[in-house]
Amino acid sequence: MNYIKEAERIIKSYNGLKESIENLNNRKLYLVYKSRPKELGAVDYSKPGIQKHNYSDNTINELCEISQIIESIEKTEAEINIIENILEQIKKEDELLERFLRIKYIENPKDNIKKIAKELGYSEESNHTLYDIKAKALRAFALRYFGGKAMKYT
Repeated sequence: MNYIKEAERIIKSYNGLKESIENLNNRKLYLVYKSRPKELGAVDYSKPGIQKHNYSDNTINELCEISQIIESIEKTEAEINIIENILEQIKKEDELLERFLRIKYIENPKDNIKKIAKELGYSEESNHTLYDIKAKALRAFALRYFGGKAMKYT
């Protein structure tokens, strides 16, 4: 496994993880809304007194689905917290590396390297320097995320 590429993939997923929490919460709200008690209707005496409804099966299925959504939200939030904690650790060591990772992968992922250089206070022609910063930042992230397995790449 190339731990540097994997680290880049993980940090790139940050915004998608944030969006997925919103989507999961919306699904959960929809299920709760859909499962709410309905308005009472009038009694229809033309039908037999005992009617078979599958309410309990539907309720159990909906509760299971809500439970799975809650579990997905918790796992997604945990992954976001891991990324945030790693970024804070990197910031304590080297604020430039942390700032680069946030700009490049979280705040402005569509910006090119020249825009990032300008935002970090470098000249637009300092591509080589920024690629060095990128490599160093991803190595720092990979080491903290994967531990010793990533050592040969750092």
